[in-house]
Amino acid sequence: MLKRATAVDEQDFWDPFLEVGHSAPETAQGREERAFVERSRNLTTEVRESVSRAIRRMFPRPVAVLLEAAVTWVSGCPHRGQQELVKRGKVAYTLEAFGGFAVAVVLAHLAVVTELWFVLPVLWLVLAGRTWALFNIFHHATHNTLFRSKRLNRVLAFWISIISFSSSLDSYRKEHIRSHHTRAMCTYEDKEAVFMSLGFSPGMPKSYYYRRLAWLILSPRTYLLYTRYRLWDWQKQEPWPRRIAVWAYAAALVAVAYRLDLMESLLLSYVVPLFVVFNITGLLGTFSEHHWGTLLDKPARVRLVLLQQSRFLLDSAPDRTLPLRRRMTGWARWWGRLLFYHLPVRVAVLPGDSVHHDHHHRHPRTETWTSSTYERFDHVCNGCPGFENFPHTHAWSLGEAIDRVFTRMSAAPRPDNAEPFPDFTPAIVRRLKFWRRSPR
Repeated sequence: MLKRATAVDEQDFWDPFLEVGHSAPETAQGREERAFVERSRNLTTEVRESVSRAIRRMFPRPVAVLLEAAVTWVSGCPHRGQQELVKRGKVAYTLEAFGGFAVAVVLAHLAVVTELWFVLPVLWLVLAGRTWALFNIFHHATHNTLFRSKRLNRVLAFWISIISFSSSLDSYRKEHIRSHHTRAMCTYEDKEAVFMSLGFSPGMPKSYYYRRLAWLILSPRTYLLYTRYRLWDWQKQEPWPRRIAVWAYAAALVAVAYRLDLMESLLLSYVVPLFVVFNITGLLGTFSEHHWGTLLDKPARVRLVLLQQSRFLLDSAPDRTLPLRRRMTGWARWWGRLLFYHLPVRVAVLPGDSVHHDHHHRHPRTETWTSSTYERFDHVCNGCPGFENFPHTHAWSLGEAIDRVFTRMSAAPRPDNAEPFPDFTPAIVRRLKFWRRSPR
């Protein structure tokens, strides 16, 4: 049930801290708590239901079923009563990840040799997304929810880490399971929050976070540091056989490309998407999944349920009561955002079950993660079993998700032991005005 909080407008609001017996006082802590008050649109699936009603009204049933399946895949959110059209198991997910990665590399190579340069950006997005799909497989191997055979899981994780130049399964397990999935989640002790020392500590103005993110994406130094991190910093902590395997793979790629006069293809079909585009999509994904550095004084269970969100990708259907011209304009905008905004984000930034990150943290050992879209929806419809006082929350676009994270990071008190971080962002970026209305 939604609880009415401050009457900002006529919509219902839900204050999670009313569930633990107090309302937010007029203090820094109170400001942080008020930043977590949710609107009903971020708790319910009415946005998706509005689209479903429009589809059923405008198309015959066979077309509507297929269109609904496509919208559900893009958005990550089904409508009430929808059944999974095609059930894909773990084998299918794994084959899609590896096969999609290989196909994307081959197509990018063909685009280079045939000089179809305009195709490359699209293929880079696909390849970055397939790399994240591989990482999702690697991630579930870390949680022992991939296959029953631990040996098979280790073999798959090994090759994923080699071709993507990432850490080994054992190293990542120590970092992820023993740090991120503990009380240290989203704190300075969380080993997955290393970027917080790069100017993203809590308590800064929201516009500052946007400037820092923009500068990290625009600065070549970011990619040089990340490349060094992946090729050296990660690897120097690994056993020698592992290091030799990674560097031998890198040397073999360069040697074969040089021998066959394919250095340009290696650069544009492998290096750029894996060390530039993949990094950009990683930053966007990271700053949209967790409310980093917030609620540091709250119990671990409260932080577990409030510091992550799902990232659905959909807009409400235009109001059918609008005049015809405005309604047609609304649908043109709706389709434009679906195809050229939400779809690229789904492909490149949030493939697989990464769109439902809050569900993963609540149920990290679920064996049915391949159907997380419908599993999470069932939990929402059934009152979030085990978490009845804290319903799932979600944003409806990548931009909204990032804005929610920065809003809450900005409202959090700055830790006493946080080192001051000077704003080294160039003046041209600092002058950018990130005025945006938060739909939170």
